[in-house]
Amino acid sequence: MSITDEKIVNLLDSFYSPISDNLGKFRSFCENDNVPLILRETESYLNTFLKIAKPNNILEIGTAYGYSACYFATTCEGAHITTIERAPHMYDYAVSNIKSLGLESRINLKFGDANGILDSLIKDNSPDARFDLIFIDAAKSHYREFFDRAEKLSKPGATIICDNMLIHGYLTGSTIDPGRRHRTSVKRMKEFLEYLKGRKDLTISLLSCGDGLAVIKLND
Repeated sequence: MSITDEKIVNLLDSFYSPISDNLGKFRSFCENDNVPLILRETESYLNTFLKIAKPNNILEIGTAYGYSACYFATTCEGAHITTIERAPHMYDYAVSNIKSLGLESRINLKFGDANGILDSLIKDNSPDARFDLIFIDAAKSHYREFFDRAEKLSKPGATIICDNMLIHGYLTGSTIDPGRRHRTSVKRMKEFLEYLKGRKDLTISLLSCGDGLAVIKLND
């Protein structure tokens, strides 16, 4: 859910165009099935960012049906994508979707707990497990844990992007959280934001794009 005014969202969406027919159909399927995926305005922002940054090795935490992994692979020709998913049914759908788009040779889909897999990648210390872009879009209450591990897996000067930072507006209190179902996520996200604000060695932009993006540039 976007936190931006609906009329503005509609205007922004009018400028959206899928980068391929297959991805357009993939997005429509996910939207109709209420599957989590990057919002259209977020994808539009990433289109420009990826053309500028030209990442070669991308890590994604939170695969869902595999849309964003396929989007990264299609947009960044030649790039390799590693993506992590812990939900069995999401993983199975992602495997099928990645194969149907012929991207299985460039997308390494890992199944399991993200922190455990990230710890294994850190321990392996392989050059292939050093990334110039890391995209975090998973359990909101664990963003700090994901970020700490992502930082260890980053190349110098890498960018870490965290999606859904504003949690449907609950973070600011501008949206009512029914039954306070998201209170743990909101509490931990606020703590994560305070942590980022204190990291003077990082270049950080918090954007009201989609459901909120944190774009974090590490030192070279």
